[in-house]
Amino acid sequence: MRYDCDVIIVGAGPVGLTLALLLASNGHQVTILERHPAVYPLPRAVGLSHDNLRIYDGLGLHNVLFEEALADVRGIISDNAELVDSSGQVIHSAPFNWPSKSGTSFTFNLHQPAFEEALEKACISRGVSVVRSSEVSNVIDMNSHVQVLATGPGGARTWSAPYVVGCDGTNSIVRQSAGIPFIECPGRRTDWLVVDVRPKWENAAETWKDFHTSRTYLDPQRPRVSVWGSKRRRRWEFALLPHEDAETVSKPEFIWPLLAEFGCTPESANFERSAVYTVRGRWCETFYKGRVLLSGDAAHQSPQFIGQGLNSGIRDANSLAWRLDLALRYPESNWPRTFQDWSVERLGGVKDLIKASVTVENLVSITDPEQAKTRNNMPPLRRPPSPEQLGSPGMYICPSEADASFSDALGVLFIDGIIRMGKKEGRLCDLFGTLGWLIVELSGGSDGQVSLSPKTSSLFSTILRGKSIVLAENNIEDTTGRFTSWFQEHNAMGVLLRPDHYVYGIAKSSADMEGLIQRAIEHAGPFEEL
Repeated sequence: MRYDCDVIIVGAGPVGLTLALLLASNGHQVTILERHPAVYPLPRAVGLSHDNLRIYDGLGLHNVLFEEALADVRGIISDNAELVDSSGQVIHSAPFNWPSKSGTSFTFNLHQPAFEEALEKACISRGVSVVRSSEVSNVIDMNSHVQVLATGPGGARTWSAPYVVGCDGTNSIVRQSAGIPFIECPGRRTDWLVVDVRPKWENAAETWKDFHTSRTYLDPQRPRVSVWGSKRRRRWEFALLPHEDAETVSKPEFIWPLLAEFGCTPESANFERSAVYTVRGRWCETFYKGRVLLSGDAAHQSPQFIGQGLNSGIRDANSLAWRLDLALRYPESNWPRTFQDWSVERLGGVKDLIKASVTVENLVSITDPEQAKTRNNMPPLRRPPSPEQLGSPGMYICPSEADASFSDALGVLFIDGIIRMGKKEGRLCDLFGTLGWLIVELSGGSDGQVSLSPKTSSLFSTILRGKSIVLAENNIEDTTGRFTSWFQEHNAMGVLLRPDHYVYGIAKSSADMEGLIQRAIEHAGPFEEL
C-alpha cells in the first residue's frame, strides 16, 4: 500500500519541527499538519539547554539560530537565580547556568517565535511538507498504518502513513484519539499572570530592576517572578490572589502598577503578551499506543519553575527520531519494544522534573504569612533532577550488568568538546551530528584499539548508521583534553554512543565493543541481516 508519507507529525511547534528535521535528514518523507495559519508570534519558552543545542549544531543550524533566535547571555546576566523574601533580602541563590557537559553554557536564551520560524524554513528547504490551516479531527490506528482526518482550506482529507506523532500540545487531539489519559501530579493549582514586555529602545531594559539577574520574590502578599527574556525583553509572572479573575488582571490598568515596582513603565516598554494560566503538572503513563506516538506537551506538561518544559519535548523528539528511523527501515523489527523503551526512558526523566517543578511552585506560591516564614527558614532545595540521566530500564546497558567503574556513565549524556580533524575543528555534534550511532575511542587505550569483525562492522554501519572516531590518531586531536580525561577516569578504551549522545555501553577491549554492538542491534531487531 502506498502512503502519503513515512511519518505524519501533528503540530508545527519546536518539538514537531525538530523531529521532522531529524527524520528528513535520514531520508524519510515527513508531513506536518498544523492548525494555525502562521507561526504563533508571541513569546513562550525562554531557554534552550546545551544538550538540545547539540541537535541543531548537528543539523547545521547553529549560525542561523544564533543570528535569529538564540543568545548566550553568560557574562551579561548572573549565572545564579535568587530567591528574595518580602523584605527584599536574598535568602538563597541557586545556579541555573554553569559550564555544561557540552563544553558550553548550560542554557541559552531563546525567542520562541523566531526559533520556530527558523526551524520551519529549514524543514521546508529540506523537503518536509508543512501543511498549515489543517485542523486534525481524528487519528485512527489501522494496525498496518494510521489514518489522520484533517480539514483544511481545500476541505476534508484523510492522510495515511506508517506512523503518526502527536506534537500538538496539552489539548492534543492525537492523544485523545488514542485514548491515552493524562495523570495529574498532586499539588496546589495556582493561577499566574505572565507579562512579556519589549523595550522601546535598545538600552531601556537596563533601567529596569533586576536587569542582570533572575529573581523569585517569596512575598506572601503576591508571589512574583522576574526573568530575562530574549533580545533584552523581560518577563514577569505574578500569582493571582483568590479574589482576582483572569479578565481583570489582564487589563493594562492592572498590569502597569505591578510593573512599576521594577521601573518598567509605558514610556520604556511595550506589551508583547499578557496571559493567565493555571500551573499544573501531568503526564501520560505511556507515550505510545500502537502506531500512535506522543511528544512534548502532548505527553507531559510541566510548570515553568525549572525551565524544562520545552527542553523535555525536544529531548523526546531527539530520542524518538532514530528509533522511528529503525522502524521505518526495518518494518519487521520489534518496533513496539523499541518504542516501549523510548516511552519508559522519557517518562522516567520527565516525571522527576515535573514533580520537582510542582514542589517549587507549591513553595513559591504560598500566601499565608506564617507558612511563608516557615518556608523561608527551610534548608535550600536541592538542585532539580538531572535531565541528563535516562529513565530505567531503557536501550542502554544496565549498570548492574557492567563494570562498577562504568555504572555512573551508562544511560547518561556523554561529554562533548572541541576536536581537531585535520583542517576541521568542532565538537562531536558538529562533526558527526545526531543521526547515527558513534564509537569514540582513545588511541593507546587500555587494550589497544577497537577492531570489529567484518560482519559486525558492516551491521554497525548499515543498521545503526554507525561511524567511529579514534582520538589521538590520524591527526585527530582532543584539543581540550576532556575526552582523554573521561577515558582515563573510566579506565576504558571505547564508548558506544546512541544518536542522541547518550552512553549505550563502555568497552575495555575489542571483544567488549563487539558485544555491545551486537546487543544494541539485537535489542532493536530482529533484522534479516543477522
